[in-house]
Amino acid sequence: MTERTHNVSGRIILRRIKQILFWMFAAALLFFIFSNREYDINLRLVLVGIVTTMGFSISVLINKVLIPRFLFRDQLLKFYYLLGGLFLISLWVILISVFVILLFSMHYLPEAVIPGQKDVVILLTGNYLIVILAGVIHFIKESYHRQMEKNQLERASREMELKLKETRLKVLQDQIHPHFIFNMLNNLYGLVAEDAAQSRKVILKLSSLLEYMLYECNEPLIPLKKELDFILNYIDLERIRREAFNLQISFADNTESEMIAPLVLFPFVENAFKHGLSNEPDAYIKLSHKIIDRELIFMVQNSIVQHPGRQPGTNGHGIGLENIQQRLSLIYQNKYDLQINNDGKDHHIQLKIQLK
Repeated sequence: MTERTHNVSGRIILRRIKQILFWMFAAALLFFIFSNREYDINLRLVLVGIVTTMGFSISVLINKVLIPRFLFRDQLLKFYYLLGGLFLISLWVILISVFVILLFSMHYLPEAVIPGQKDVVILLTGNYLIVILAGVIHFIKESYHRQMEKNQLERASREMELKLKETRLKVLQDQIHPHFIFNMLNNLYGLVAEDAAQSRKVILKLSSLLEYMLYECNEPLIPLKKELDFILNYIDLERIRREAFNLQISFADNTESEMIAPLVLFPFVENAFKHGLSNEPDAYIKLSHKIIDRELIFMVQNSIVQHPGRQPGTNGHGIGLENIQQRLSLIYQNKYDLQINNDGKDHHIQLKIQLK
């Protein structure tokens, strides 16, 4: 027998002992308080025994059938209907039993003092009060146990949701690394053949960026300044491997004490460089951010470059922006607002985050 089975058996036995003690106490109350001591003690014992047995039966039906099947399932009309029917039937059974006993006593025990109508009413009243008390106690106890079980299930559900959320975030964040590496190695491949010296600079810069992504982005929140420094280092990397380009940056200075989830801003910048720069003179990128009342407002604006094989007016979001939108929903839920506008020539992104 397992420990769990042993514990369950122990609880059942303890419940049975409590039930027996309760109805022994109920019988004592009916005998010493709700029955008249002037009539024959043998009649008192028989009547109290019958009434107690009927009260126990009613209590079992109420506690084991009516309350769990109807009251706890919000079927109140059926519950009250069946409860009223049960009391009426039990009342008739008790009255018929009492009548038979009294009739027998009058015929075979003519000298015995038998209870009157008032005595029977008092005995029945005491019995039904005890039944009601047993039902109320059972209802309170079961309601408490059900609430505890509900709380445990909700707590377990919240823990599972949290673990699932953390797992999904980890998967999404890990996707950024190979996506970023793939893009940079793809660009580095062409640069190696053209300029070996520049390639070495790109590799050193790239290793610094990867160090940040691999070792400093494992926390749920990092200083906003580190995220912005990472973006600036990425821009320096782009300056090494690209010709001069039209870039405007306007970053606020009040970032020292602010915290943000890692790599939630960078994909927008990477997307702008990937899809917004070309050799055309009007190609541009604008980056800016400001903090107002603990709200970060990050904006990216870039021209749209039409590459061969892409439909006009599209911006080729790819995995990067899809990934970051999922991460924002998981991390910030309803505490962020992302607006993406594309008019065919320019691409605008505005991200607002309530900083933690």
